[in-house]
Amino acid sequence: MKDLFSVQEVAKLLDMSHSGVLYHVKNGTLKSTQVGKIYIITKEDFADFLKKQKKEKKTKKKRRRDKKIRKEKLF
Repeated sequence: MKDLFSVQEVAKLLDMSHSGVLYHVKNGTLKSTQVGKIYIITKEDFADFLKKQKKEKKTKKKRRRDKKIRKEKLF
């Protein structure tokens, strides 16, 4: 695997739009370094981003499941 990625390469790997990756870059959830007009993402920052996304997905699923259980208990 490469050590450095462009926004376009990350978008392709994640099956996401270019602007979607830029959203995460500008939001700060995907760390990057701006070189001129382009952003460079390191392999480590990309891996950290993937770990955070996976963790958030699990948390959201758990919240939905807990919310559903609470609703069922009410009825």
